[in-house]
Amino acid sequence: MNYEEFLDYIKENILEYYLTQKEQTESEESDTVSSKESQSGDKTQSISPEQELYDVELHQVIKNNGIVLDSITILRKGEQISPNIYLNTYYDSYKMGKPISAIMEEILRQYQNGKAETNLTIDDITDFATVKDKIILRLVNYEKNKEQLKNCPYKRYLDLAITFRYIANKDTMGIASSLISNHEFSCWNIDIDELYPIALFNTMREFPWQMESLVRIIANCLKTKASESLSGELLAEIERMEEQEHGVNMFVLTNDMGVNGATCILYDNVIRNFARVQDSNLFLLPSSVHEIMIVPEDEDMEPEFLAELVVDANRSTVGYIDLLSDHIYYYDREKDTIYIYGQN
Repeated sequence: MNYEEFLDYIKENILEYYLTQKEQTESEESDTVSSKESQSGDKTQSISPEQELYDVELHQVIKNNGIVLDSITILRKGEQISPNIYLNTYYDSYKMGKPISAIMEEILRQYQNGKAETNLTIDDITDFATVKDKIILRLVNYEKNKEQLKNCPYKRYLDLAITFRYIANKDTMGIASSLISNHEFSCWNIDIDELYPIALFNTMREFPWQMESLVRIIANCLKTKASESLSGELLAEIERMEEQEHGVNMFVLTNDMGVNGATCILYDNVIRNFARVQDSNLFLLPSSVHEIMIVPEDEDMEPEFLAELVVDANRSTVGYIDLLSDHIYYYDREKDTIYIYGQN
């Protein structure tokens, strides 16, 4: 199957897989249910899953930087919200030889997990009191997301946009969230300057910031992933690298999950206090939406080199969906201000 045929196959067959799976589950429970009904005298006739009405739809969803992904939703009659299940990576698995039946099972598992994560309705989302503690911030590139930004509230920041999202679920497996639309925002009867500090507080609470030196991160990564195969001499060299007090002093700012951690640049006092500890102004390198690299100015690294470093990384190693900016930023301690380097 080519990609379009794959999408059509999923759409036409996913409901049959789902109803069959559901019927099998109910069949396994039928003995217990029948026993309880006979004891209670309840003769209510169960409704066959095949008689229940569902809508299965394919959608194109615009993600960060205008990336378009194909998703499928399964909506039961009367439901207003259902998880988007993105199919692009499933097609990659299919091309690599994964059986279509196994792919169907994974899609249904993702659907059921997504349904379990939230029981919100549209009415809940449009009620600010219900969702206010779950609204968070996320930084995206302004120019690359202009079309999507027309449909949602946002604040400009440098060459970026601060968007607002609702967290449906957060656990060790990841984060499920949805972008707040203009419709939901208009229902809240709140202006964006009131919403921003609430969302910032939630983001700092849900995703505490972390900062570590790049050298230490590299050393820890090498030791963790390859300690069994490394010689004692090489391990000792890695430890010396980890403890060195010379060389480039570069740091990585992210959150405790390492996901969309560039937003930590907005956190109260993080950049200010770090500059004070370093006793230096700072260059801030937006290496992706997930982290910010920080280089104290007194490292005597040419800003032009740092700018080239960011651009080269964006072109070679950062996936387009994770790209944040081609610019570097500068924190001026005296002015307590972050601006795009070269545009102040």
